[in-house]
Amino acid sequence: MNGQTKCPSIGSSWQPAAITDASDQKWYKPIISVNADSSGNRHVYKAFRFSRGLLGNYFRFLASHEFRMLKKVEPLNFTPDQASRPSDRSPTIHYRLIEGRPVKDIAAGNALPDNFFSQLFSDVKTLHQHGVAHMDLGNSGNILVSGRGGVPAIIDFGSAIPLSWLPSSVQSWACRKDILGVLKLWHRFDSESMPLFLQHYYQSNYRKNIYTPKRFLKALRRWVTGDAGSGDMSGLATVISVFFGLLVLVSFT
Repeated sequence: MNGQTKCPSIGSSWQPAAITDASDQKWYKPIISVNADSSGNRHVYKAFRFSRGLLGNYFRFLASHEFRMLKKVEPLNFTPDQASRPSDRSPTIHYRLIEGRPVKDIAAGNALPDNFFSQLFSDVKTLHQHGVAHMDLGNSGNILVSGRGGVPAIIDFGSAIPLSWLPSSVQSWACRKDILGVLKLWHRFDSESMPLFLQHYYQSNYRKNIYTPKRFLKALRRWVTGDAGSGDMSGLATVISVFFGLLVLVSFT
């Protein structure tokens, strides 16, 4: 491990402007608001609910992790920039808002810009060259069609991992997961523009990820109790699985 990534190749003052409705939101999800400063520049403000005790430590860790990932990709023109935190003791993070709409919404209106996914594919390779894998690019909500020129933008780096100093096999797996996430959306929303070799690669390699800690615990609970509900337990499983996953990954850095 020499610090280079080994990804596989396949060819001021805040004024609230908007806030998410937290009343029906799960307890482990951050509250996200959009704020405008005195100059009218808009920023995303993400705040977790707990700041003390074990949960406070955990959510501070999540905020710190996302902040570090955003700082690593800050020079790129398709990721959020101006990331900052009020203090290391606060489970919060804020960064510049990228104006745009989710790719799913644009695709529903048949209004995707030409070459959108080929540009996104190239951007993800650039992301990897800067030492970061996003790890959730198959989620269409994390890909925006920018309001400035209709170019791709990638958001939400809470699940991102640093590639540098990870074993080459882990680097390859993480990069491959990102690429397959892009190909999943490409195939779903604009398959006609997808090159044939990428279609073959996607169809040969994409598998729905069913073997996750969260889904395992959920299936086990259903088997034991016959209960398909219990959203709070599902949330707890998410917190536990994300915590231990990130703990293992950052131990390499």
